[in-house]
Amino acid sequence: MRFEDVWIAGTGGTVGDLVPVERAVEEGSYAAEVAESTGVVSVSQSAAAPPEMAVTAGRQAIKEAAECGVEIGQDTYYLHSHSHFQGLDMWPAACWIGRELIGTRLQSMPVAVGAASNGSLASLEIAANALAARPELPNALITIADRFAPPTDRWYLSPGMVFGDGGAAAVVSRGGGRLRLVSLVSETDTSLEGLSRGDQPFGTVPQIQPDMRKRTREFLAGGEVSLREVRARSAAGVRGVVTRALDEAGVAMSGIDWYAAPFVGRALYRDSFVRPLAEIPQNTLAGLGLTIGHLGPADQLYGLSYLLKEGLLQPGSRVLLLGTGMGFTFSAAVLAADGV
Repeated sequence: MRFEDVWIAGTGGTVGDLVPVERAVEEGSYAAEVAESTGVVSVSQSAAAPPEMAVTAGRQAIKEAAECGVEIGQDTYYLHSHSHFQGLDMWPAACWIGRELIGTRLQSMPVAVGAASNGSLASLEIAANALAARPELPNALITIADRFAPPTDRWYLSPGMVFGDGGAAAVVSRGGGRLRLVSLVSETDTSLEGLSRGDQPFGTVPQIQPDMRKRTREFLAGGEVSLREVRARSAAGVRGVVTRALDEAGVAMSGIDWYAAPFVGRALYRDSFVRPLAEIPQNTLAGLGLTIGHLGPADQLYGLSYLLKEGLLQPGSRVLLLGTGMGFTFSAAVLAADGV
């Protein structure tokens, strides 16, 4: 979908201590040959709970938005996304975060967005559509945070990546801001859902440490979809959303200045987010990802915050965001730095 007056007025991002991968290799937590393949040099490890990281990032985004004249209030539409444990079972984390960031009385219901690692773009799409459809909404606030602490094995939770702890946030508004949302599209290939389910029967209690690699092996062993087909379908999904987002934005890939794809390891990044496309921009955030790890659903919004804070965007610069998530979902968005 093409958007005419949807902006990101403020962003925020937070990560923990950057722990060198060599330490995990020395301790026996991570194999040296796997570390060499992924190219990850350090990973974010935080002592803060995910909702606390969400509040930290949210306050940064709210402060930035205020500098653009966008004020958060009771009528702000609020979304929180995560893919992992938020610190307490059966607890509405979004309501606590909303209280900390907005206040004790909200004129809407805080919504938790469950889109696995595609939470940044899923939340942005929901917020943008809400603002486009509901003129009474002044703005929206998005927060995202995850922590992959023990007993979760951040090193081997999913092949080809290392999971880092972090949070991100964005204030989405009308009438101006730092980044203008030009287009955002999504699609889903449900034939790949089994990659994260395997042969697992439905249970009555959560698994403390799900073996995602085992589930993937089980799914492929079932023969419903071959590994070759998985790769082909995934590549088609990436190409499809990128092509549509660029077309709806009226820009060619050569007109994109920065490319922000999921923060995965070097080999997975190349196979999943470079090879499926005929070309990618020279400037990417792949190197950043290798220093902090995959932040679950926070990668893309954290990347936007990084670009703005480091002064890497010039007026009119265009950014292509790519998101993927278990399910299997694909999203792409084009933003223009018209307010930088």
